[in-house]
Amino acid sequence: MSSSRASLLSTRSSSNFSKGSVDFDFVSIEEECPSSDDGKEKPPCFSLLQQFYDELMIPTFPIEEERDDIDDWFECFRLQMKQRHQLHEQKQQEDIKQALTEVIQEEGIAEAVQKLSNATIADDGEFDGPAMDVVLMILDECSDGDDPNNEVTTANTTGRFLRRGSSRIRMSMYGGLYAPKSDQNAKSFSDGNKPVIIGGAAVEYYKKSRVGLLSYVVLRDEFRGCGLARYLHEEALSRLENLANVYGASFQKERNRQPESTTLLQAVFAETNTAEAGDVSPEQILLRHNSLYNLGYRLVSFPYAQPPLTTEDVDGSFDEVVLLTYFPFDENTVRTAHNAGEYSMRYCQWFSQQEDLSDAVTESRSSAQMNVNIPFLYVEDFYQSVFGYDTDDDSEAKKVEDGIPDYRTAKYYKLVHWFTRHRKGNGSGSVNVSLDRPPWNDCKEILGNEYDESLALEGTED
Repeated sequence: MSSSRASLLSTRSSSNFSKGSVDFDFVSIEEECPSSDDGKEKPPCFSLLQQFYDELMIPTFPIEEERDDIDDWFECFRLQMKQRHQLHEQKQQEDIKQALTEVIQEEGIAEAVQKLSNATIADDGEFDGPAMDVVLMILDECSDGDDPNNEVTTANTTGRFLRRGSSRIRMSMYGGLYAPKSDQNAKSFSDGNKPVIIGGAAVEYYKKSRVGLLSYVVLRDEFRGCGLARYLHEEALSRLENLANVYGASFQKERNRQPESTTLLQAVFAETNTAEAGDVSPEQILLRHNSLYNLGYRLVSFPYAQPPLTTEDVDGSFDEVVLLTYFPFDENTVRTAHNAGEYSMRYCQWFSQQEDLSDAVTESRSSAQMNVNIPFLYVEDFYQSVFGYDTDDDSEAKKVEDGIPDYRTAKYYKLVHWFTRHRKGNGSGSVNVSLDRPPWNDCKEILGNEYDESLALEGTED
């Protein structure tokens, strides 16, 4: 993707938004954060992230428990800034070591070079939790009449943000309930030097389980129903893949000791509320589910609940939610999914790397098969990102001393552990990935009842 540096904080004299088209640029917060040896800086892009959070996240998710705390976002980006600094230092040392070793063949000197380079590499930048990125779609108000494929370069005095060349998208006036009403509507969002943020997407990469999560996709009401979500989603997937390549490769090499051929992004998950959540009407839930289906997400028949976001209550999971995975195929195309383009399949490695793809699709072609360990290890990774990754006796004793409960005692964790390790043959079984359109049914209640019955039976046998 060609890109140029340009200011998105400078005053705009006019907007090229119209009923026929909208120009936009993408900004990646991860890419805008500079590497840092201590991670204490507050880069200029944090102000843009704060603006997105205040203007779109809070109104869309007014209940505090429904959204991440922005301070957690800031802390995550600081950790990533610090790790990228360490990775850069490691790469420099490796390059120096390789060059000197090739030129100077004397064993003693080469050995000394290696010891020197190893001694100068810090090892405190690695972190266990998920890496994240927030991709923002910015209204481009400075390219009126320009070729949409041209790169845009603007002098910058307040901050610099990475932008792709403007993309002009034709907007259907019959595209949805939230189509823009007028030019003035869009222009009214502009506030002084602030850019107009059309929408944003937050993604997380879980290094231990090697999966991605589409956490949030948010668009301003005035821009919904116009097809922009598809472009925002495509950019989010690309950024998620970048997180896997940067942070996943390092983690697998240093922590899990996995070979370089290890798949870094097995699956891309998303979660969505059921009608029982009550946040919107059942009709709006169905509309939301159909939108996710159109983006390529399919229901995973796994008893999923969102683990708690704090350590205050180990049983504080959010249950009125289902798990989805990106798999943009239906019953008519799934049989030839392995022949699909690189773009589609690189986010569906759980499917493409199965030894016998003919067995990965049910006879009715209504579903595909995913190894049950993939969603289970993601849930476990999620729990550990909140309650801690250390599970040895000393670490557990320290956490108990600090008042942090053992997540393995959670009722929901026990359910998914039973489902994976017992119901599905010690993790060797598969779960269905439904190819059917919504409405989608949550399997938790049925499996929960089955789990309770198995516990009661065990008690009877004892």
